[in-house]
Amino acid sequence: MRYSANTPTSLRAMLDRIGAKSVEDLLATIPADVRLDRELEIAGPMPEADLRGRLEELKGPRPRISLVGGGLYDHYVPAPVDALAGRSEWVTSYTPYQPELAQGTLVMYYEFQTYVAQLTGQEIANAGMYDGSTALSEAVLMAARVRTKADPVVYVSAGLHPEYLAVLRTYMRFVGIEVATVALEPESGRTAWNSVDAASLAKAQAIVVQSPNFFGVIEDAAALPADAFKIGVCTEALSMAMLAPLPVEIMVGEIQSFGIPIQLGGPTAGFFATRKDWVRKMPGRLVGRSQDVDGKEAFCITLATREQFIRREKATSNICTSSGLMCLRATIYMSLLGGRGLERLAEKNARTARFFARGFEEMGLPLVHRGPYFNEFVIDCSAKPGLHDALQRQDLILGLPLDRFHPERKNQYLVAFTERHHGRAEAILQEVKNLVQHS
Repeated sequence: MRYSANTPTSLRAMLDRIGAKSVEDLLATIPADVRLDRELEIAGPMPEADLRGRLEELKGPRPRISLVGGGLYDHYVPAPVDALAGRSEWVTSYTPYQPELAQGTLVMYYEFQTYVAQLTGQEIANAGMYDGSTALSEAVLMAARVRTKADPVVYVSAGLHPEYLAVLRTYMRFVGIEVATVALEPESGRTAWNSVDAASLAKAQAIVVQSPNFFGVIEDAAALPADAFKIGVCTEALSMAMLAPLPVEIMVGEIQSFGIPIQLGGPTAGFFATRKDWVRKMPGRLVGRSQDVDGKEAFCITLATREQFIRREKATSNICTSSGLMCLRATIYMSLLGGRGLERLAEKNARTARFFARGFEEMGLPLVHRGPYFNEFVIDCSAKPGLHDALQRQDLILGLPLDRFHPERKNQYLVAFTERHHGRAEAILQEVKNLVQHS
């Protein structure tokens, strides 16, 4: 329900109309013993996120606390994102294929492309992808179109998200491209590119590196093979607001961190950015700005090379959606925060993660890798093997068990921290500490 405040002028007009001298006259029939004789005890002012958290506490039992990341992150979604994304202009004007009816949608896509290009440091970005994993596979297919004489092999960092790797292997099975993994340095958690012959990397279709990688470690951009065709991946989009862009030919990833709730794993939206030289080899669609017959600013689909545009086998992609509504949410989110707002939020995430890292190490739960990290890292719970299950019984999820993907990483957990953990960081850490001390 909307809130409309009364001005002194409007209040006086209403009282005059009904013949009352004051608001107190209107309340005279209410017995004094049931009326509140003091000011309301309303704390504040409070940030929107804190207020929502307080209301959740008043509703009943404490909501479950999750320290799980691994590709999807529990960032706070400001109320205007839901309010604006749910407006009828967006819901009814869904398809952009008739520009005269969908200028609002096309403007949104244009802004989305601009923001993604700025975040990734690339020259051009398309109007979104289905999700991060399929965006990566599309990037490798594009590399094959660009590098027609390259060896049919793609070298993938072992730090790539295992689900992204599974999707990539599925795609490559049917185009005859081998997928080879490159090991990580055990101590730093960074990719050991020097363990592979440099000439082989240069002749390959592409190399794939994720940063921060699946284990939360920020890869060393200077260590990337200079002569290789490089594809970068980012699953935590907020990290791009703090870290320098990767020096890669194609940058893809997941935009979920920007205004898209986790919602049981989906839907989300992917992004795809590259150089202008390869725009016609890029999958998906590109929205451009032009002028109509009256000389007014107008937007339209400038390039669309997918199979539904009657290109059939010449199409660069067979995925027929760009998760438009999710791209809209991300665009609204980025517009609300702006560049500096995203930077400050990224800094808060990084500070929160470091607070927890120090706390975990002090209670005997060390970090597994010593490479730099953003808001996610791996802890070793071998000294307290029952800790994860004990915390889960108290509705606190201590990260993602890594033996689900890597059996050799038993009792290792990938933990992630966002601004949603910032205000209650000490309480969460104390809860973990209490169980550690009594187990």
